[in-house]
Amino acid sequence: MRILRMAAIALLLLLPLVLQAQEPYFCTEGNRTLYYERYKAGARKLIQTTTLEIGKVEHSGKGRKVHYGMLLSKANGGEMLGGKAQLTAQIEGNGNVWMDFGAMVKVVLQNMFPRAKITQKGDPAILPAHVHPGDTLPEAHCVVKLMGFNVTVDVTERKVLRHEQITTPAGTFNCMVVREHKVEDGPMHHNDLWSDTWYAPGVGYVRRDGYDKKMRMEYTEVLIRDEKSEP
Repeated sequence: MRILRMAAIALLLLLPLVLQAQEPYFCTEGNRTLYYERYKAGARKLIQTTTLEIGKVEHSGKGRKVHYGMLLSKANGGEMLGGKAQLTAQIEGNGNVWMDFGAMVKVVLQNMFPRAKITQKGDPAILPAHVHPGDTLPEAHCVVKLMGFNVTVDVTERKVLRHEQITTPAGTFNCMVVREHKVEDGPMHHNDLWSDTWYAPGVGYVRRDGYDKKMRMEYTEVLIRDEKSEP
């Protein structure tokens, strides 16, 4: 009994260290490239590919800043949204990931309209390292101004659904599944979409299912390759 008590005490003492060491739900290793394929729901018809190129990872006393490039391409290989977007993700020391949707939209629009003056404001969205099924995550809202027009993005009803192990062509992952509602609104553009996303520690999202506003599935996107390159 004494040994069991000592083991239990040791476990309690180590628990905070284990929690602190939780990997974030994002790739934090430089010189890695993640390849995704998106297919139309109910059919093996490729509609889009996504490539995330993880570049420089800056370390500081407060955490890490990950610089990465995102390239969306059509099924025929044609680049979308003006080409590769250079983005950053801020990761706290406890593993929480902060994603700035406004900055993402601004970078994409700057690619498409390189000479335009573009401003953005809004709060980033957090993806906590420690969550449980049923947890509700904070909402996010941003406004991007371009040539006198506003583009708004609202990410709401964010909820942790479950923990689940899934297999994709890139491997088997233990994931946290998050559901959220995203509405994009701008000149001649309106997108109202729900999504369920599977996040793996140290990798980021490995699968995403998209639904229309009536929760009819439109697409599924999965990680197909995860490659490490020499610096």
